Amino acid sequence: MEKPIMSVSGIRGKFGEDLSAELLRAVAYIQTKIYNGKNVIIGRDTRPSGIAIEKALCQGIRAAGGTPVSIGIATTPTTCFATRYFEAHSGIIITASHNPNPYNGYKAVHSSGRLLNAQECSAIYEKYNNGEYLSDLEFEVFDKEPERIEMSAVSAHVSSILENVDVELIKDAGIRVAVDTINGAASSAVGELLNSLGVRYECINCKSNGDFVHNPEPRPAHLLELQNLLKTKKDFWAGFAFDPDGDRLATMGENGEAICEEMTLALSMANVLAKQKSDVATNLSTSMVIDDVAKNFGVNVIRTKIGEANVVDAIRENHLLLGGEGNGGVIYPKVSMVRDGLVAIALIIECMAKNGKKITQLTSQYKEYPIVKEKISIKKLEPQEILAKLTKVFANEKIDTQDGLKIIYDDGWVHIRSSNTEPIMRVYAEAITQKRARQLAKKVINKVNLYNLRRLVLGGRL
Repeated sequence: MEKPIMSVSGIRGKFGEDLSAELLRAVAYIQTKIYNGKNVIIGRDTRPSGIAIEKALCQGIRAAGGTPVSIGIATTPTTCFATRYFEAHSGIIITASHNPNPYNGYKAVHSSGRLLNAQECSAIYEKYNNGEYLSDLEFEVFDKEPERIEMSAVSAHVSSILENVDVELIKDAGIRVAVDTINGAASSAVGELLNSLGVRYECINCKSNGDFVHNPEPRPAHLLELQNLLKTKKDFWAGFAFDPDGDRLATMGENGEAICEEMTLALSMANVLAKQKSDVATNLSTSMVIDDVAKNFGVNVIRTKIGEANVVDAIRENHLLLGGEGNGGVIYPKVSMVRDGLVAIALIIECMAKNGKKITQLTSQYKEYPIVKEKISIKKLEPQEILAKLTKVFANEKIDTQDGLKIIYDDGWVHIRSSNTEPIMRVYAEAITQKRARQLAKKVINKVNLYNLRRLVLGGRL
């Protein structure tokens, strides 16, 4: 069996193919040993394979002298929150985020409630690669069943969110929204949150059964059912869609209008910064609209390498009030030090209530820069070799090489890097027009394709 992808974003693969319960059992054993784990919180999204994986994790944790404590189906941010709230030594989230079934995966949580960073993940992976774990026979003697917590982790998480928004203001606004949880982990929490906020809602795909009825990536093209609901009923203020593990939130106009996923962070920022000014952190591929919002409030944007953990490190190091990623991920440390779709929906609803405006009235205040997102298969390419070549080609331009290569122009930018979760290279480009964004992306993709052709013709390296 081939190994799954193991990166700062966690471990991810197709369960039963390149991802096995036995591998994750060994990783859980190592994690528990490193963090002197007694209590280790386990949360999972709704994928059917999560049940078998949880049982294997329990064996790995117990073999290392720890106690596995399951909170059942829970979003990634709820699991991170619970790890800190219940004072566990570490935590584990069973999820493959936006990837479809049969993908599943593993994210490791620090006792402080954040995901492990690159260095911490690498320490675990090194020990795994060195075989520093028990044999299958040795693991099998340990119990597969976890302990349970009587208090609801979801309720504790929701209570923390409520403490950080104006609940009475929201209740008085008479807001009604449409929600799609794709039958994922957010189905376990969004109803409790919205009911507590006094927000009326209609929820589709809100069963916790792991039946991802559309592409799990929460983008407008995949949210046709939500769009149809918003178009046919005219009393909504906004539409919202979660990914399977609930750490990302996409928005949709009250009449089914498509809204760029970058607006989730932009609207959340505008709300938080109106209360208290702070610099913000986001990654290199997040939209320029974040710079526009920051400029409105006279604060700076700190750009980081791709990967949620890198944004979190910048938030911690600079004592920031907010950060996030342009894929719909909002990180609000007052609640949780992780992307949190539940926090995002609460902040945006509060923003609508405060301004008395539906969501398209809020987003219309900001320029929506066209973004082009492309992928290049790297099965026959060496990504570092390609990046080195491109860096030489564009050496006279304004560039940022902290994560792949970002080429920055007055009217836009293009960023190429290796994916943390798939065997591809991602090319993102943004500009003041769609045509210009496509030109920038094509400029880089054409160079990569040319290098690949030369490599194949020459039968070796470039």
